[in-house]
Amino acid sequence: MRFLILLIALALFSPLAAADEDNEGEKDEEDERDDDEGDDAGEGLGEVAAWLLGAGFIYVAVRQRLVRDQLFMAGLERKRYGALLKLALNGHMLLMLGATALAGYHGWLMAQSEGWLEGDSLSGLLALAMMAYLSVAGVLLWRRLPADWVSRSLRKQARLAHVQRWVTVLLLVALALHLG
Repeated sequence: MRFLILLIALALFSPLAAADEDNEGEKDEEDERDDDEGDDAGEGLGEVAAWLLGAGFIYVAVRQRLVRDQLFMAGLERKRYGALLKLALNGHMLLMLGATALAGYHGWLMAQSEGWLEGDSLSGLLALAMMAYLSVAGVLLWRRLPADWVSRSLRKQARLAHVQRWVTVLLLVALALHLG
């Protein structure tokens, strides 16, 4: 249910965020056109990153709702369940890493045209920091690095860091502030 609310909010606020452009200050027409092109590209990338983030959250929502025993009772075989879970996890990782990369590039483009701490960039930087935090922890879990590179206790800490709900809530709040 919460995921559906997030998707609806993204669908409603994305056009509003794109339409909310204030061009304060006086510039030459050429400079203004260049800035508008940078703003448009940056905003477009930000919107794509938000949609990828929403699509990546589908895995999180479904995974929390599904109970393995219920799936087995419904006739899903253990081997098939494992294959579907691996496929869904790979999709989740690709979507979330793509969203993080696009959000970082979006932040860079917007900072070049508007400045690093102008307007709503602080909430965007906070959202990007949370995305990077979750991505690094997720990559540490996914790669299962050799024991001599990463200790078992660090992998446990990475798992705990990756599944903390307060980080996800902070990400969503920062993203809502950034879009609003």
